[in-house]
Amino acid sequence: MGNDDSFESKFTKKAKEFRLHFGLSEDDIDELLIEKGLTYSKLEYGKRTLTLELAEAYPLLYGIEYCDFKKEKTTVPKFEKLPQTTQNFVNNKSTTGNKVGLKGTKNKASYVIILIKDFTIGRQFTNSEIIPSLPPPANKDLSIDWSKGLLKGLAENIHKSNYYIDENGDKKREATYQLIKPVDNELLEKALENVDKNWLENVPKNKN
Repeated sequence: MGNDDSFESKFTKKAKEFRLHFGLSEDDIDELLIEKGLTYSKLEYGKRTLTLELAEAYPLLYGIEYCDFKKEKTTVPKFEKLPQTTQNFVNNKSTTGNKVGLKGTKNKASYVIILIKDFTIGRQFTNSEIIPSLPPPANKDLSIDWSKGLLKGLAENIHKSNYYIDENGDKKREATYQLIKPVDNELLEKALENVDKNWLENVPKNKN
């Protein structure tokens, strides 16, 4: 975005502050921006240039216009002031991340591990291929956090878009991930300790 390194540095610092305040990863921001065809990740490390399109779209995730976001007096908004889409995304991460399954105490990551255990390295997939097979309430989630817990290091966002039809018949755009590390026996055993056995008996088979 031009050669104003000072502005880009200030914008990026503020963008990171807002992101971390709501517990969002860089990949989460990419997910939220997917409909606009924009990518945020690596901006904070100086490996991505801040374009005008990204500078205008990013603040809108928090319900703030670009012209206001860049003002020093503009601070992180209260959660209830966020756009509904962003609220839903944050709520999904915080309320179902570790509380899925019949007993309400199971780990979402463990269920994901079971569903991708037969995926081979290089396999490309989207979250919508996995989420519907998770037990409630996680099967209504908007995302999977691939940067934490048992899932950390297994897959990466390859910044390629795919399309799917949602339950309302609307065409949606989403990120594509690629498996970069297989699910080994040790990881699988950890996951098996945390999943509901009734769900496990009826788990759908995924093609690798």
